[in-house]
Amino acid sequence: MSILLADDVVKENLDFGFFVGENSKPKLCRIKDGLFRQSGLTMIMFHGDPLMWGVTEMIDRVVEAGLYNYWISLRMHWLKLLSRKTSIVHPHDGYYSFNLYHMQPAFYLLLMGWCLSTLCFLVETLYKCLSSKRN
Repeated sequence: MSILLADDVVKENLDFGFFVGENSKPKLCRIKDGLFRQSGLTMIMFHGDPLMWGVTEMIDRVVEAGLYNYWISLRMHWLKLLSRKTSIVHPHDGYYSFNLYHMQPAFYLLLMGWCLSTLCFLVETLYKCLSSKRN
């Protein structure tokens, strides 16, 4: 069975964690060198319409300026806010923002290790002092 989806729909569903299986592997396969572009916007114009040149020029400028991609990213951000979920699973082939929040458990373990080593040092020092006073 084959499913044909636009890249923004796939990215949106990956962000929500719908198309991701175990070990952060995507459940869907991509077509190599496949080009697919879908747009939900449709405008019907007659062949030879005098406004055709102006409309295609405006569409080209909007796409080249990146406004269409910006509108799609705004839509995806708005959908994330509406879902009130944060995706923990991210595909490994994309950019992932790794910051100090993700390192917080490592810092807690480091702090626990320092406290434990300090406690061991104090116990050893106290034991040595007490054992030398007995002799």
